[in-house]
Amino acid sequence: MSTQVNHTARLKKIQARMDEQDIDVLIATRLSTVGYVFGAFVPWRGVAVIPREGEPQLYVVGLDAERVRDDSFFKNVAAAAPLPGMVLWDQIVSYLRGRGLEKARIGVELGHSPIRIETFLLASEYELLREAFPQATFKNATHLLNEIFIIKDEAEVESFRRAAEICDLGLGVVLKELRVGMTETEVAGIAEYAMRKAGSELNWTFTGGQEIGSGHRAAYYWGGCTPPTRKRIERGDHVILDVHAMYNLCLGDLARNAIMGQPTAEQQELSDVFVAACNLLLENLKPGATYGEVADKVDAFLDRTGYRQYALPGYGHGIGILGNEWFPVVMNSDVPYESKGDLVLQPNMIEIAALVLNKPGVGGLRMEMSVLITRDGNEPLNKVPFEPAVIER
Repeated sequence: MSTQVNHTARLKKIQARMDEQDIDVLIATRLSTVGYVFGAFVPWRGVAVIPREGEPQLYVVGLDAERVRDDSFFKNVAAAAPLPGMVLWDQIVSYLRGRGLEKARIGVELGHSPIRIETFLLASEYELLREAFPQATFKNATHLLNEIFIIKDEAEVESFRRAAEICDLGLGVVLKELRVGMTETEVAGIAEYAMRKAGSELNWTFTGGQEIGSGHRAAYYWGGCTPPTRKRIERGDHVILDVHAMYNLCLGDLARNAIMGQPTAEQQELSDVFVAACNLLLENLKPGATYGEVADKVDAFLDRTGYRQYALPGYGHGIGILGNEWFPVVMNSDVPYESKGDLVLQPNMIEIAALVLNKPGVGGLRMEMSVLITRDGNEPLNKVPFEPAVIER
């Protein structure tokens, strides 16, 4: 059964929080916010203006305005271009002045992130707004919106589940075709084709698309990013298979591993520790636990095994609508816009559980998967086993 996204309910949820925080109008620049409200893929600089009451207005690059309007739930989409009467921020300033908002409390999306496509309000745009409205009060609404986005509604959960299924399918096809002598880019293409056939809308990640890393490229210290190259896969290689799909703007992120031939004793030990750590991480992602507590338990296990020095010290990241792929990271730290160790896991959160365990000279292993927090535990949305696949061809 397909659950229809209720964009009106999403808008009202944001407007209710605006009312609580006494924000008269919200200027949203983040890709995830624009997609969440309008339901369309907006790859260009798009700005959604959300009033406390009534429908939102979206401004996008003119060459894509008609398509975005066609794909959006709300049809108030205006074209922007460097032409008289069409300049992006001139139109936004005019909109606000036309509604008597010169002295308003204006919400904006400020912050920072290691993710390039977060698209917070730029400093030049912030200065422009402050110059245009010197009597207005500006309030950072990023945290307000993150608190909404982090809890998924029924329709979102269904779309995340389908995105995870597509990733499982793509990885399954790769494991059937993977063989010594293939290039990493060839393997990426196999995954991409299979997932597109299954309905994936976008190879969404900016980290190289379908990430494939083999041999020494699978074992970089803390190496959690492997854009595919023309390197050929060799016998004895570890191969990281990190695939990405999008369904209804909701993201899927699945990483598993293969070993080309029977593992050495050192590779087998690495695999055993890795699988045990993955299971421990999954067991502890449950309502009531904090992100910091989960990270501490994985750290303690890796300390006992002597492998902590080889682990990337973060055990998951957030996931959401296109553009929302970082906060919150599973670490016992508190860095604004990135991590929040005391944040409590709640039902209907979806987290990408992740583990990177790389031992240079031996091999590297990566696990990522979508995990839905439920009332009494969790539901792994990806079903591929943690154990590395042994490929004898």
